[in-house]
Amino acid sequence: MSELGFLTAIPAEEQSDFDEFIQSARKQFISTPKDTVKSVLSENASLVAALKENKDISGVIQQLREKAFDSFLVAEAKMNAHILKHISDKFAVPAEKFEHLYTIFNQSSKEMKERLKDFFGEFSGQIYPYVYRLSLSNTQSRRSRAGKVFEGIIYGLYDEFDYSYESQAVIGSKNFKSKNLGKIVDSLLPNLNAFEERRDKVVIGTMKTTLRERWQEVIEEINRTGLPSIYLLTVDEDISANKVKQMANHNVILVVYKSVKQTQALKGKRNVVSFEDYFFNEIPEKLEYWKKQ
Repeated sequence: MSELGFLTAIPAEEQSDFDEFIQSARKQFISTPKDTVKSVLSENASLVAALKENKDISGVIQQLREKAFDSFLVAEAKMNAHILKHISDKFAVPAEKFEHLYTIFNQSSKEMKERLKDFFGEFSGQIYPYVYRLSLSNTQSRRSRAGKVFEGIIYGLYDEFDYSYESQAVIGSKNFKSKNLGKIVDSLLPNLNAFEERRDKVVIGTMKTTLRERWQEVIEEINRTGLPSIYLLTVDEDISANKVKQMANHNVILVVYKSVKQTQALKGKRNVVSFEDYFFNEIPEKLEYWKKQ
């Protein structure tokens, strides 16, 4: 059996099969963001119920996100172990390298120790392209998942407070598009019909775990659709006063952790509110209008 040279990439003929193997394992071991949020909310029902008394919305969102992420990390570790356990069963290069292991056990204990050290060093090098591709897949999955988990937690809190709302995830993007709303708008409180009647009396919301440059998409949506204002909910803790000023110029109301709102840079900004203000003041004020109709 010939010695294998080190790889810089997975053989082209195996890439799509390996990607499918990853996705199959992901479905097997990792719950959907929706199911994860449902489980976390259920396991922490007392924490959520206590909100009506202690009103620590920011703290609860942080805790629920951490618990959801911890649960995900355990599942992801099991998935990674499963993939690496079976990688030599399914793919040619790891399989061929693993075959070399059997020749080692015919050596003396000292020779075996040295050869095993060599083997596992070389084996790690051989499968590194597979591990790298797996890591990229995990990174992409985490980014997408973080946003969906954040959305799920917010919707779970809406339910806890009996706030009427409709989201693109529930009623479908076609219904939102029928009102000239794009993907940026995630939810409307109380509903789509209210938006059609008096959009200035509706809580129009969008959610982003991090702002980076993506907050500009929200401004583009306002300019495109003529929305009176939009609430941008985020768990980003690195927000500059300059960004906030630009958002204010376009009627973007930023919803952040209480600790972020209390920073010197954002404390006096009227278009920045805490999650506590959002849940206990901003939303009830708008919903009260519809209760009187």
